[in-house]
Amino acid sequence: MTQDEYLFRFDALQEIINIGGGNAATSLSKLIERKVEMEVPTLEIMDYDQIYQEIRKEDEVVKAVLMNIVGDREYGVFLFVANPVNAEKLAQMITPTEVELTVELIDSAVNEIVNIIVHSFMTAIMKIIDIKMVSSVPIMAEDMFGSIISSVYMEQEQYDQQILIIKNEYYSLGHKIEGSLYFVPRPGVLELLLQQLGL
Repeated sequence: MTQDEYLFRFDALQEIINIGGGNAATSLSKLIERKVEMEVPTLEIMDYDQIYQEIRKEDEVVKAVLMNIVGDREYGVFLFVANPVNAEKLAQMITPTEVELTVELIDSAVNEIVNIIVHSFMTAIMKIIDIKMVSSVPIMAEDMFGSIISSVYMEQEQYDQQILIIKNEYYSLGHKIEGSLYFVPRPGVLELLLQQLGL
């Protein structure tokens, strides 16, 4: 694949991400019954080691939601990461103000938000690329960021050190939803997606 072909396909992938982000904003608006606005999502393909230098420190404690993606093959894992304070803010967006936020309720609310976001991106991908994808139920974990990322890498047998990072920001009534959505692909999957976009 030439550099020009790669850039063309990366731009096409960015457009899919934009569509997925818009779908997520619409779905979240319906869930909370008020308008949700979205900043244009940013997309990066980053090496594993860069994550700790540019995104989050390895020893930062985070809440993470994992969703395995499969179809006619195993595609990889979507991983949404937020620090505990932002996770609580996310939960506040979809929880009535009179309800006391327990840890279980926060985790459940964040799982639901991530489920909506991931399925919005999956739907956008499947409309452009002729592949079928289904996801597992969301799984919440709380640990150091480095421990979570390294565990996902080992489970995916990922050795080429690449990760797809989608950064989203959504706003509603002064509340801000901010978080990083990572896609850790199985070996060869990222190349497959880029090739399919070139057809």
